[in-house]
Amino acid sequence: MKTFLSILFAGLISTATAQVDTAENVVHSTVRGTKNAAETVAHGAKKAADTVVDAVTPDSDARRVDVTVADDRIDIPTQLKPGKTAFVVKNAGKTTQNFEVEGRSVDRKFVAAPNPGETKVLHVNLKRGTYAAYSAGKDKNKRTAEVTLRVRWEELRKAEKLKSQVRDSAVRRGVARTARGVKSVAA
Repeated sequence: MKTFLSILFAGLISTATAQVDTAENVVHSTVRGTKNAAETVAHGAKKAADTVVDAVTPDSDARRVDVTVADDRIDIPTQLKPGKTAFVVKNAGKTTQNFEVEGRSVDRKFVAAPNPGETKVLHVNLKRGTYAAYSAGKDKNKRTAEVTLRVRWEELRKAEKLKSQVRDSAVRRGVARTARGVKSVAA
């Protein structure tokens, strides 16, 4: 009988311990879920705040790109440099036109499309590669105009080319000096 009571008592204690452990897991899981939900809400609020800033003014550290959208066209430079870019978009059309940049894991557009005659700013951090810039009218699924943008670091290529030219020029000058030095020694 003592053995039976000991086994029964041990079983009750282990069950109670397991239930306390399960309750702790539920509490930790709830805390993690609440923390994740709070982070998601904070991220959404930050994204919404970014969108509002985009519609007001270009950042001082962004490269300015002037864009004109009309009912069936987009006027924009097709060769751009990488980095923070402020697309200053003027709606020159007769209808409300949105502007969107898509590509390289970027998909940015205005929350509220610019009305005719209105100008807004859209900030996008561009990386090297190809992007699509397009405008959509009232039917948001239909693109009224599309332009392919190529983002490259042209300045880097120009700097490398200039550096090469300077090096070649210096080598030529050095060869000329050496040749003059040899002539003067020989004379």
